Amino acid sequence: MSDIWRKRYERERRARQEAEQLLEDKSLELYELNQQQAGEIRLRQKFDVYLLGTARSLLAASVSSPFDSIRATLEQLLATQGVAWVGLEWGRGRKLCLPTPNAGPWPKIDCKHLDSSFELLSRHGFTRGLQVASKGVRLIVADGGHAPYSKLQQEFFRDLVSLYGAFYDNWLAFNQLQQAEQETHRMSTLRSRFLAMVTHELRTPMNGVLGCADLLASSKLDAEQAQLLRVLTQSGKSLLALINDVLDYNKIDSDQFCLESKPVDIKALCMDCIEIVRPLASEKSMEIKCQFKGEFPPAVLIDPSRYKQVLLNLLGNAVNHSDKGGVTLGLTMSQEGRRVQLITWVEDSGPGISDDFQKHLFDPFTQETSSKKGTGLGLSISQKLVRRLGGELEVFSELGIGTRFYFALALEPATLAASESIKESSTKQGNILVAEDTKANQLVVRLMLEKAGCQVTIVENGQQALEQAQVKPYDLILMDCSMPVMDGYEATQALRDNGCDVPILALTATTTAESHQMCMASGMNDVLHKPIQKSSLLQAINQWL
Repeated sequence: MSDIWRKRYERERRARQEAEQLLEDKSLELYELNQQQAGEIRLRQKFDVYLLGTARSLLAASVSSPFDSIRATLEQLLATQGVAWVGLEWGRGRKLCLPTPNAGPWPKIDCKHLDSSFELLSRHGFTRGLQVASKGVRLIVADGGHAPYSKLQQEFFRDLVSLYGAFYDNWLAFNQLQQAEQETHRMSTLRSRFLAMVTHELRTPMNGVLGCADLLASSKLDAEQAQLLRVLTQSGKSLLALINDVLDYNKIDSDQFCLESKPVDIKALCMDCIEIVRPLASEKSMEIKCQFKGEFPPAVLIDPSRYKQVLLNLLGNAVNHSDKGGVTLGLTMSQEGRRVQLITWVEDSGPGISDDFQKHLFDPFTQETSSKKGTGLGLSISQKLVRRLGGELEVFSELGIGTRFYFALALEPATLAASESIKESSTKQGNILVAEDTKANQLVVRLMLEKAGCQVTIVENGQQALEQAQVKPYDLILMDCSMPVMDGYEATQALRDNGCDVPILALTATTTAESHQMCMASGMNDVLHKPIQKSSLLQAINQWL
């Protein structure tokens, strides 16, 4: 009996242990299932929080940013990654920031409403939705509500997070680009101011050098003195041309650069250019000449100084790069309706330009050989100037034969007002006040005016000019802009405020449009740029006296 009870006890104990183990296993299974369900709930809640948070962030960006900024950002998005954000539809009938399909502010983004016939929706138990597509990127927002938390939602969440990341990255890149552009603009402004300051400081002493040379040219000189004067003048003009090239290259593409249109006798202008370059050609025993073809009107409307600058650059290069033969400046005029077409060409008999170098011919600071002096800016500036004038500078060259530069301009014909050359004996005479702080410039301006028969009073700053103008009446005032104590702008404004209506002409070494505007705004009547040529000064005196 004892064996029977013992065996029964052992069976019951094993059964109880198995039941306890089964209960423990089931409890663990239930616990793990509960944990899994809790994890899924937390995951779903996390998805929902992230989804709503992401949507809110995108919508907040769309609402809080100016429309133009958000549009520019999205266009940047489209251009770089093909991803963009237009809106979100989520929940039953709830629409958020959704533009009209196919008619929104960003036409490259396609919005389409979906129904149960859309296979991807019906497969997951949804009945409605919205598809947003752009450049192969497609986002689908489902609206059906009762289907289980499906793979579609997870895929959409992943795509939406990717979209948000792309949006943020591109928004950040866009802001960085704006900051870089602002920094570039700031550095460009600093460079422009630096170059303007440097050229101002260089042009001021050049006024003394070239002005004195101009005055000496009218004196009686022996052959050696005349030769030294020619070298001095040519060296000064070369330095001035270098200064002008650097300044022009800096401002030619900026808002500071502008053209002026005047009636010009184009044939006379070309002959002037030939005479300027002729001494350089004579030193190399080269012939330089002009050729004119067609019927020329009395004048055409063009910026004479810029057109002349192009011609002098091309002629100077032609003479500089040729060792024999000659240089020809040619003009061909033809009628085209109410306008005329002017073809300008400069041809030399130099060594020619290789095909490889022609590809870089108009690049700045570029020269084919180091044997020729220069900055390498002349052709680059000439190309830019010709484009501003409405043409395109082109080149044809053969090695060992020569080179031809040419361009065509469509111009308006005009009539030329009668003019007379200004001579010292015909200059109007008057009592002139000169405000100038540099001794050399005081001497140059005083001698130029006194030789023309004018009475001259010199002061060293704007304060002295203001005081002197109250003591004695003057017919005209020449006002340097940059002076100690009181500059020319402030002095002119004070004179105008005191009722002074005497013509005031600026004397300045700064050639920027901003400087010209400041002169006009202060009350000045005209601007003379240093170095001042005697002919320009006497012409201004005749105009304003």
